[in-house]
Amino acid sequence: MPHDHALGALLRLRRLAREDAIRDLGVCMAADAAASAAVARIDASIAAENEAAARLDADDIAVEAFGRWFRKVRQERDAAAAARERAEAETVRARAVLGAARAALAGMEAELSRRAEEARAAALRREQAAIDEHAGRRRK
Repeated sequence: MPHDHALGALLRLRRLAREDAIRDLGVCMAADAAASAAVARIDASIAAENEAAARLDADDIAVEAFGRWFRKVRQERDAAAAARERAEAETVRARAVLGAARAALAGMEAELSRRAEEARAAALRREQAAIDEHAGRRRK
């Protein structure tokens, strides 16, 4: 039946959409992890440099150098934090898309299952009707 062929094609499309959504989520999660790692590296660097500048043996030149460095690295950290926030938002979006793709596929599979069950029931009714008809003719 052409209708069944169209449903089969739609099912394949739903599966492809789910697979694409899974891949996209993986990409987003990797970007999220990389952005979080970048922020963590910068934070660790800031902590180490702050500790070095705070030592009692650090002279004014070291403290001033830290201040200049810190102004620069703070901008880098702000940019990295913004990238992390964008990556987190994209990950949330990708999770929602995957959820929608899974729901669409589950709905399609449920509909195909319902139709298959209806077809089996109709076949059983036809078979029973044929048996009843045959039995009715034998009684006559």
